[in-house]
Amino acid sequence: MNILVYTQSFYARKTFINALIPVGISVFQIDHIKPLFDAIRKNSIELIVFDVIQENYEEIFPELIKIKQGTETGLPEKIGLLMLIGAVDKAQITRALQLGVIGFIKSNASEETISKYIIEIYQKIRGIPPQRKFVRVSLNTALESERIGIKFRSPLNMQLILGVIKDISAGGIAVELVGTFEKTAIENGMEVKNMQFMLDTRDVLVNAVVVAYQKSFCAFRFTHLSQQDREAMSQFIFDKISRISEVSAKEPETSSDNSAAPVSE
Repeated sequence: MNILVYTQSFYARKTFINALIPVGISVFQIDHIKPLFDAIRKNSIELIVFDVIQENYEEIFPELIKIKQGTETGLPEKIGLLMLIGAVDKAQITRALQLGVIGFIKSNASEETISKYIIEIYQKIRGIPPQRKFVRVSLNTALESERIGIKFRSPLNMQLILGVIKDISAGGIAVELVGTFEKTAIENGMEVKNMQFMLDTRDVLVNAVVVAYQKSFCAFRFTHLSQQDREAMSQFIFDKISRISEVSAKEPETSSDNSAAPVSE
């Protein structure tokens, strides 16, 4: 499931990243309205959240009209339209409903409330639960800037094992093991505690279970992350998929129910 957030607020962006990426929902963001439709097409967007905390309704309403009238080509048939609101302006809310907005998220909504509400809205639109899948970000370990080292001790013999992360998601990591270690130091199903690596400038500690192991390759599923580490990982993944989306956008083309359900506080 892909969601687009239109906001110029760092806080709002961070809130949606932390709320949605850990539950398998991909988040994309724009801070200007002009690239709205290109972003929808490029990223197969299914839900859009418009930040109107600053009451910039008049900037957004013309775009809602285009979606409602179907004047923009190449858009999904059903796009959920939501608004992130501060003060409640009944006249503007009524107008938004008339233009197809189906729900409102209060600016003080918790991350848990947001994630649950987004899933409920999707199911209301499509009639089925959203497909949720952790986005895996591959790292080019040939580049020094993308090499993330990791270390952990085997719970079987306490041997220190080193590796390089090949890909990462909110649910786990794939690691290329380096150096020498006893092959019996790792086995499928074992849980490793306090695996240590660095994302940007933050030291991250996780617990994880081995889900695949073969020679110098090992895949782990996270079993425990602190809230701070989860947020750091979500931000890292968001930054990576945003860069991928930007590169894709620069590549040349090869071919050319209306009742609202406001979120409770």
